[in-house]
Amino acid sequence: MARHKPAAEGGYQRGEETRARLIEAAVAVFGERGYDGASTRDIATAAGLNSPALQYYFDGKEGVYLACVEHLITLLWGKMGAPVEAAETVLADETSGDPALIEVSLGILSAVVSTIQDSPQTTAWRAFLDRHQAGLCPEVATNAFEDRFKKRIGVVIRQLIARLSGLAVDDERTIIHSMALFTQGLAFRVQKPKLLEALNWTAIDQQEMELVRDVVLTQARFTLEGLVRQRGA
Repeated sequence: MARHKPAAEGGYQRGEETRARLIEAAVAVFGERGYDGASTRDIATAAGLNSPALQYYFDGKEGVYLACVEHLITLLWGKMGAPVEAAETVLADETSGDPALIEVSLGILSAVVSTIQDSPQTTAWRAFLDRHQAGLCPEVATNAFEDRFKKRIGVVIRQLIARLSGLAVDDERTIIHSMALFTQGLAFRVQKPKLLEALNWTAIDQQEMELVRDVVLTQARFTLEGLVRQRGA
């Protein structure tokens, strides 16, 4: 936990603006150089501050990295929160039919695909997240992201697949179907350079993102409806 000295003790003035500048700079530096390759001096310099400022707000490199992860979780829940909550509501109703279960499943996938749209903020966060998901970060940060973001979504998607397929939540096929569904959206972020090259796009703006999302959701709908038909058979 970062310590903040009162100004009377000679510490820096508390300021969310300064803290936010450090986090923004840290995201860019970690995304470019990775956790091991980044230094507190690099991050502070990128933020236009000196190294003691970072130490004051975050107690060092691991502290600022964790702050980046916490901020990323907040941003992601801003996109994913509503569709996940909608799915949880439908799942809580035992009378919910297959169409409702399919629609909330597609709602979650739609939110995932929307993250491929380009903007200055998302470009920096994607680079950071790619390194983070590759395990190139402190274990405590990996655990925080898993516990506070991925776990809840994973549980919801497995429950949806189980209801649609008639399989048990812990069935190996349920788990594989769930991972396949969720990663359909992520695949286009990971393979973005190849996507741009294949389609002669220079960026993924709103129009391009919506086209990708329409295609992904169409394919996902076929898959989910196929699970229902297979269950009936």
